[in-house]
Amino acid sequence: MTVAKSPNGMREIRPDVWEVIVEAGRDPVTGKRHQVSRRIRGGRRAAIAARAELMVEVSKGQHDGTNATVDVLFDEWIIELRRKGRSPNTISGYEKVYEHNIRQRFGKTRVRDVQTKLLSEHYGAHSKRGLSPASVYQIHAVLSSMFTQACRWGWRDSNPTSFASPPQRSNLVPVVPSAQDVVTLMREAASSRRPEMARLIWIAATTGMRRAELCGLRMFGDIDEATGELTIARSVAVLKAEGLTEIPTKNRRTRVIALDTRTLDVVREQIEMMRARANEFGVEFVPHAFLFSNDLDGATPLRPDAVTQFFNRMRVRVNLEHIDFHGLRKFMSTYGQELGFPTAQVALRAGHDPSVAARHYTGKVSETDRRLASSIADLLAD
Repeated sequence: MTVAKSPNGMREIRPDVWEVIVEAGRDPVTGKRHQVSRRIRGGRRAAIAARAELMVEVSKGQHDGTNATVDVLFDEWIIELRRKGRSPNTISGYEKVYEHNIRQRFGKTRVRDVQTKLLSEHYGAHSKRGLSPASVYQIHAVLSSMFTQACRWGWRDSNPTSFASPPQRSNLVPVVPSAQDVVTLMREAASSRRPEMARLIWIAATTGMRRAELCGLRMFGDIDEATGELTIARSVAVLKAEGLTEIPTKNRRTRVIALDTRTLDVVREQIEMMRARANEFGVEFVPHAFLFSNDLDGATPLRPDAVTQFFNRMRVRVNLEHIDFHGLRKFMSTYGQELGFPTAQVALRAGHDPSVAARHYTGKVSETDRRLASSIADLLAD
């Protein structure tokens, strides 16, 4: 049988079965012409009506998009994040979420074929296999950002995650350790095979520094003993491709904070321990020696994940399993505010980025920060 053709975007495939075709622009990724087709049953009049309906849909952008897969979208999205200067540690986290929880299900699916129902079913499947609501929400957050970018690029006309339903995350009250809890943890660390961890915990609790920022501290340049000031200029991350790597701080800013006299003494004790250990083996420090390092010359920082593993084992020994390392940061932030210091000042010390406070922060250490430093240290003094 010969198929009847028509120059006006319709063809009769077999008796009373028509295919209608409408041009829908070019694929934004490949540049190839993009057509939308639909098959309908009925006569020529029905085909004309169906094509007119399809043309209206195309004019409203309902069939814009690309044949690119979700894998391609993810790769292009990561390139865009790097171009924007997103933290390598953050990007590494996105890559882990995608590899473990998204690629297998959606990697080969066309971007324009991902629908809200498919996403909600995907979230439900992860919940059934025991993934926590917070982890499922991370999957949702990655997909949401990816498809938002796809819409900006013209790969889709709408974001399918907008109405998807990830499970509700528990609204847990933050666990903030008491001063006695922190002292208990420091005493346990001091009596362990890694007594320098007691000093790391003290510095974390009095400064509110992030774990990765503590690992990135250097003995020379970051600590000014004369002025009692500490410069926080970098973090340390374990990245898939590069391994242990120095990266900027979370908000990509350098901040200078005050050290109280007790914390400055703790820093001096750590430097002295590092120096005595190096001298014992006749080793000289490298110029960029880290304050906390397993190397005699201080060349390599402690791994942030190693710090967490040590802390987690230790908290079990003292029956404080409910406290994580991040709780030390919460300790400074919470008690700093309870002691009457302005929220903005506490946020600046912790490296948060409140817009109002940042506009008025000159980079100099204020007297308020010095009093804040001393007040927090007083809570831990014997």
